[in-house]
Amino acid sequence: MTDLPGPVPLPLVGNALQLRRDRLSFLTRCARVHGDAVALRIGSSPVVLLSHPDAVREMLTVRQHDVTKSPVLQRARAVLGDGLLTSEGEAHLHDRRLLQGAFSRRRVARYGEEMLDVAAATADRWVPGRPLDLHAETVRSTLTVAGRTLFGTSLDDDVALVSAAVRDLLSAYPVLMLPMGGALVRLPPTRWRVRRGTRALDALTSRLVAERAHRRGGDDLLTLLLEDADPRHARDQIVTMLLAGHETTANALAFAGHLLAAYPQVQDRVAAEVQDVTGTGRGPSVDDLERLPLTRAVLAEALRLFPPSWAIGRQARVATQLGRVEIPPGTVLLASQWVVHRDPRWWQDPRSFAPDRFLGPGGERPRFAYFPFGGGTRQCIGEQFAWTEGILTLATILARWRLRPVPDRPLTLDPLLTLRPRDGAWVVPEPRA
Repeated sequence: MTDLPGPVPLPLVGNALQLRRDRLSFLTRCARVHGDAVALRIGSSPVVLLSHPDAVREMLTVRQHDVTKSPVLQRARAVLGDGLLTSEGEAHLHDRRLLQGAFSRRRVARYGEEMLDVAAATADRWVPGRPLDLHAETVRSTLTVAGRTLFGTSLDDDVALVSAAVRDLLSAYPVLMLPMGGALVRLPPTRWRVRRGTRALDALTSRLVAERAHRRGGDDLLTLLLEDADPRHARDQIVTMLLAGHETTANALAFAGHLLAAYPQVQDRVAAEVQDVTGTGRGPSVDDLERLPLTRAVLAEALRLFPPSWAIGRQARVATQLGRVEIPPGTVLLASQWVVHRDPRWWQDPRSFAPDRFLGPGGERPRFAYFPFGGGTRQCIGEQFAWTEGILTLATILARWRLRPVPDRPLTLDPLLTLRPRDGAWVVPEPRA
């Protein structure tokens, strides 16, 4: 690995400051300048950026038992505990089998009715011509859906609490990426923010558990957890599902809406597709999912251009090999959806918004040229949930509203644990005739 090309590291900190300054541009530049396997250093820790789909496939599938979660996620246990996102080995397999039932196709189809109700309620609140932050709207709607479907309760009054807690917890991410991040995150002011966010989520999960203790029956995810796990482990899974169950989908929907506002011709095509499928007098239904290919393609293209999971990290626990690269134990491996999804070798005109690229066959494109939900045994358990919610929400909104951009509110990106809009995703809704 010592002969891999890469940017010159600085003494002591390595490439940490370059990465911290502009994570997305730095990783893109590394891949374009130095190739598909790039040597980096974060402090004294060796890092290899992998940007070829075949190497990504090997890391996530073929060699998945040679690696563990990245140091950043290992440190995140202080916040998330041993939930599905951070657990390893037999514990992870047990938890995944337990939770899989809550995300079966039959169950997700049943969730669809709640998703449609929430999307319709969201669209009802909008005022014609009044600018709105689409990200704030999708955070509210996806959190409401997660509450009703996964936890059997209403979280409508907890949106501000959860949003503030997420901001507090995500503020630790840039610190966790630094050398000695595990120690630095315990220092003020990061420690105060993390403690505040953790306490807020702990109070919410305690309330959810107490409410369920007074209700008998139920077959939602919360019931599964309380029947199987001790209270502390149930807390860890609830926090993980609460965050993962709404944050990434909210971001994807906000980015999709931003792109549609910027490309009105595509937006009108999607609205026409929804109209053709639903006719007049009714909104979209769960049965319409397979008849909305362009709507799905818009969401897929938004996930390509702005993947909420913008990078996946692993750490080699034993000596292994990825392609022709020898990986020593302890090496951190990084595969970035942001980089691979915008690689001109796999995507024609990769920076353009072109949903039609997902309507036909993928051609010669490698499987892991597109991996918004990861891969292998750790592939996102809620993928079908996210597709269903995303398609139904977009269809419901575009059946009623035309989205216009807000010129003085440009989109800025914040690549933390997830990729999210830093200052919102602003649009102006106008009634669709």
